Amino acid sequence: MSHKPLVLKPSSASTGTGFPKNKAHWTILVVDDDEEVHAVTRLILSKVNFKNRGIKLLDAYSAAEAAAMLTANPDIAIILLDVVMESDDAGLQLVRRIRHEFANPAVRIILRTGQPGQAPEERVIVDYDIDDYKAKSELTSQKLFTAIIAGLRSYEIITSLEKNRRGLEKILECSDTLFKEHSMRQFASGVLTQLSAFLECKPNGILCIVEEYPLPAGECSAHHACGGLRVLASSGEYAACLDCKLGDECRHQEIAEHINRAIREHSNQYTSDYTVLFLNVDEAGGTVALLHCDLEADANDRRLLSLFASKIAIGLSNAIYHEKLITAEEAAVTDVLTGLNNRRQLLRLSLPLAAGVKRAGVACAVAVLDIDHFKSINDNYGHDAGDAVLRRVGELMKNRFRSSDIVARIGGEEFCVVATQIPPDQAFTLFNDFRNHLAEEKIIVADQQLSVTVSIGVSTRVRDSIEDMVIAADALLYQAKQSGRNRVIIDSPQSF
Repeated sequence: MSHKPLVLKPSSASTGTGFPKNKAHWTILVVDDDEEVHAVTRLILSKVNFKNRGIKLLDAYSAAEAAAMLTANPDIAIILLDVVMESDDAGLQLVRRIRHEFANPAVRIILRTGQPGQAPEERVIVDYDIDDYKAKSELTSQKLFTAIIAGLRSYEIITSLEKNRRGLEKILECSDTLFKEHSMRQFASGVLTQLSAFLECKPNGILCIVEEYPLPAGECSAHHACGGLRVLASSGEYAACLDCKLGDECRHQEIAEHINRAIREHSNQYTSDYTVLFLNVDEAGGTVALLHCDLEADANDRRLLSLFASKIAIGLSNAIYHEKLITAEEAAVTDVLTGLNNRRQLLRLSLPLAAGVKRAGVACAVAVLDIDHFKSINDNYGHDAGDAVLRRVGELMKNRFRSSDIVARIGGEEFCVVATQIPPDQAFTLFNDFRNHLAEEKIIVADQQLSVTVSIGVSTRVRDSIEDMVIAADALLYQAKQSGRNRVIIDSPQSF
């Protein structure tokens, strides 16, 4: 096909100042089979600057080539599109592909033709989703500049609305996901994951809570508090912050400064490197999520992030309340020092067993164990040492007895085990083996190794309730103590 002449009328209008190549830009695709059109367009638009962003031009010489470029460059803002190229309606067919096949409603399309009669303007404007239709002969540099700025402004509005829509969808989706988490730790970790997805950056972040919130029973305190901050979750390059203080000794001192500023000002903080969200959680006195991002959030993102933060705050408040409730429930049924069942929970868990013992004669053994000479441990080494012994004995009991057995600390240095489906001779072996194992165990207390023994009373005779069997076992324990300690007394002919 022969090249069509392009006439661009001269104009003295300014097209802006130069723009550094390494800064953000607007991408414009020029689609025309005439090389001269590309050259002149590049000359006119080379210094255009809109909202501190220059112009990056892409060149295509056919509709097919343009389609490939659109696929490879989804950020194209404007297409300057010739109508007649490899076919008389190649440009018009490309418009249909862009809007329908590529489902791209955002890119602005300006049709330019050297043969206006080939595609009548009124029909084209009505039938095709384009922004403008110009004859090449009527375009001056000023008119092209005006059309480009108008197109960029429209593109910015459309993409901003679409970005807001996607952002709101992400907020709703992440809210659904996060609100299913009741664990405070899991919720905090989920916040970092969802926040990084929202900002489309790597999950390099940290979430801190203000105040010494009590940890669930049995959870270690490796997540240090510093200046009222406790790390709940960290990811990526900040993973090590779970094991360090956010202070002068932390290699991430910079993030501590951003976090403290957000707390002081009760507001979100944005820099070219960090997005810091302040979460107003009444139950925690405030929480901060920080994410390392290479791009500073713009005004639209900040509005959405404020909404995101309010959603997170509600979810975190629910997670804290749920965890406090669980902690309270655990405290009601658990011995805090050892993590074993307490006496009340022992009797509650034993109710179904008691019914089976009375109704069907199911074999059952109830043992009461008492640490020998425990008072002397407290007197000689202190109560912390005594607590360490109790914890270690509790650990051994959890590990040595069967999963079906109910293990509890019922007071002081006394423990109780309800063993199910076990005849007297096997019951004796079970508890005597534990006694021997404990006697061989060396418990480290105050840099010294202690040998600890227990006396055990075991009741196997069916009584009206498990509590009655506990009382009977306690009486047998007294006999074991009187007989010299470190032994098992059972209410059957076999004992040691």
